[in-house]
Order: sequence, then C-alpha cells, then structure tokens
Amino acid sequence: MKDTASKNVFDFDQLYEDIAIEHFAHLDELDSRRSNKSITISDALKSAFAIYSLKASSLLDFRPKAPAEESNLKKCFSIKNIPSDSGLKKLLDRVDSQQLRGVFPKVIDHLRKHGVLDKYRFQEDYLTVSVDGVHHYSSKKISCPCCLERKHRDGTVTYSHSMLSAALVHPKRSEVFVIDNEPIVKQDGVSKNDCERNAATRLFGSLVNTLGCKPVVYALDALYGCAPVIKLITQSSPKWKYVINAKPAGHKHLFSQFDERNEKGEVQWRTLRRKEGTYEIGYTFDLELNASNKEVATNMVLFNYRPKKGKMVTFSWMTNMTVNADTVMAITQIGRSRWKIENEVFNTLKNQDYNFNHNFGHGQQHLATNFAYLMMLAFTIDQLRQYGSRLFRSIWKGLKTKKAAWDAIRTVFKMVTCESIDDLCHKLLDVYALRMIRI
Repeated sequence: MKDTASKNVFDFDQLYEDIAIEHFAHLDELDSRRSNKSITISDALKSAFAIYSLKASSLLDFRPKAPAEESNLKKCFSIKNIPSDSGLKKLLDRVDSQQLRGVFPKVIDHLRKHGVLDKYRFQEDYLTVSVDGVHHYSSKKISCPCCLERKHRDGTVTYSHSMLSAALVHPKRSEVFVIDNEPIVKQDGVSKNDCERNAATRLFGSLVNTLGCKPVVYALDALYGCAPVIKLITQSSPKWKYVINAKPAGHKHLFSQFDERNEKGEVQWRTLRRKEGTYEIGYTFDLELNASNKEVATNMVLFNYRPKKGKMVTFSWMTNMTVNADTVMAITQIGRSRWKIENEVFNTLKNQDYNFNHNFGHGQQHLATNFAYLMMLAFTIDQLRQYGSRLFRSIWKGLKTKKAAWDAIRTVFKMVTCESIDDLCHKLLDVYALRMIRI
C-alpha cells in the first residue's frame, strides 16, 4: 500500500492501515501452521474484509474476473495471495474469534487519537454507548457445537448465531461506531443455549478494559432493566451510568411507585413546547427497582410527546444519572438514541448492500462469528469515512445516495487499475465528473 503519512486520517487508506492491517499482521504471528504456507491468515482476513468493504453480493461473485480487478484487490487491500473461496473459509474458520475481536479496541484508539471521542461527549461529558443483540446466522441443515438451537413443534431444529454489539452513538450525530461485539453462542462445556443477559456480562467485562476509565452512559433496552445488569454496570466503573428503557409489563413495581408518587404530587413535571409538538416529562428519584431487589435504587423518567398531528407517544426510562429540570431533556435524548444501533447499524447492514442476511459461510469453529466481525469492522470504517473523509463525502454527495456511491466504486474497481482505494476514489471523481466538496 502507498505511503499514507500525508493523507486524511479519515480516508480509507489511513483507516485501513491504522486499524485493520496492523492487527491482521499480528494474527499472522499467532498462526501455528508451517512457515512456508502459501496463503497467510492476514491474506485471508484482508480478502474477507474486502468482500464487505466493496459490498460484494457473495464470495463467488467477488472472485476476480478481470486483470484490473485482481490487481486492485491485491494493491488496494495489500493482499499478496488471493485465497480460493473454500480456502478462505477454511482459514477463517481456524482463526480464534477472540483474537480477531482485538481489532475493535483499535477503533476506540483511532477515535480518541483524532478527537472524535471528544466530539461525541454529551451531557456532563458522557460518551453514549448503545448495546443491542442481532441475529446473523440461521439454518435448519448446517450447525456446529456453538450453535443456538430452537426446536419447533414439527420436530425440526433451527440453528443460529447471534451477537451482542456495542456502538458509540450521539443523540445529535448520524455516524455510529461499533466498538465491541460479544458472540451469543453456546459456551464451552455448556449444553444450554446462551442468552443476551449472559452475553452482556461478558461484554461489559470486556468494555471495562477499553472504557473503564471513561465517563460512559449505556443506553439499553428493557431486557437489561434487571438487578444483575444494573449492578454490573455500576460496580464495573465509578464513571459508568445507565439509561434503560422501562416497560409497564416488565417493571410493574417501578411503575406502581411512580404512579403512587404522581398521585401525591411528588413527581416533578416539565413541559416543553416546540414547533413539532409538546413534550411532557415527569421524573422522580430513588425508586426500588423491584420487590426482590429493594436495595437497588433507581431514578425514573416518563416522557410524553404530543405531535401537532397524530397520537401521543410515551417512553420511559430508569437511570442513575442526575435528574433535574436542567438534565431531564438530555436524558430522554440519550434514552432515545438507543435506537441508533438498530436503525443506523443493523438496518444499514441489512438494507444497504452489506448483505447482512446472506450466508457467507458457517464452518465448524469460528467462521460465522469472524465473518460477522469483519462486516462490523468494514461498516465502522465506512462510518469513519462518512464522518471525516472529504473524498468519500464528495462521492456520496455527488452521486446522491450511498447505494449509487457503492455501485460506482465497484464499477471503477473492476475496470480501472488503481494503486489504492483513495486513488480509486480520485479516479472515480474524474470518471463521473464530480467535484470535491468542503466539510
């Protein structure tokens, strides 16, 4: 790859060099195969990463068909030898997923080094991290010892893999950065299915190593509104807070206390009138989480939104953040930003050419999880380009949609010999007669 020292740190070449290539090379050092192997682990990882970076529809479709395409694959992604489809899967299946997972702290390092973390601080300088689960593999025929199993009434079994992802979000920013992922799979020596709450215990244990010293507020679904998760968050770091969705059906004791206080006039309310509608926010403090965990105290916020047209919608959260008239609106924004991991990450992966629902391969050890990790990594590098790359944003704005931008990138990749992805993007601007924009 070309020297990237003078390049924009949010252009592809620099991001790929700083975040991916160094870690892939480290995994080569851990490879126990013979020294004269023809395809390295890093070549396999780079090839698989290229699939998601270029939004290839399948492994077979991705195989080089023209000299320019093969040359570009090697030069743009620093691949020495391109593996076959079966060889790629075989190699990725043997790569320990926990070792590959080590690439995500490098995302945090890049965000910190180049000032993105500071710009993502919100309300008392907290970073907001949204956590949610996503299903990424399913089959009734192919399985492995790690697969979750769902037995049906007709006697059939669905085998699946899921993942609990953590993403840095900001209520007022569109880019979302995936910073860690915990597989939801059967654990070694355990016959029962894994679940999101168990995965959350492992995920927060991992995040302590990367975010434990930083002020973080976790925006979570109602599933995590339980004593074990709340204790895990509050005991893991004194700088950690939570804003967790509360549901009347699942948190009856909490709502009963809120309603009782409201009848006594002890709930504080704030009304905000905006062009789009009216916000009514009620809040109170030191409620018992539930009857079984009275020692776990939490604050509660109830949020009613009445649009000028349409029906009123209600949201509610439990939180250990300081709640008062000055902070309550920001807390509701943090609570609602939980949806960004679903809308901006999972839905983007499913609907914008990443082919998330496509079965790229399952394997018998780590393949399914490693493919999911590499897809998340490619998505996050794309988000960093969207955040700060003038080159990428010029293509995106000039071609109007991301789908059109990805189509154009693949077209130039297949037809024009390039030295790097940044070189490809510059040539694309010339081919489509697009101009560079200011950001």
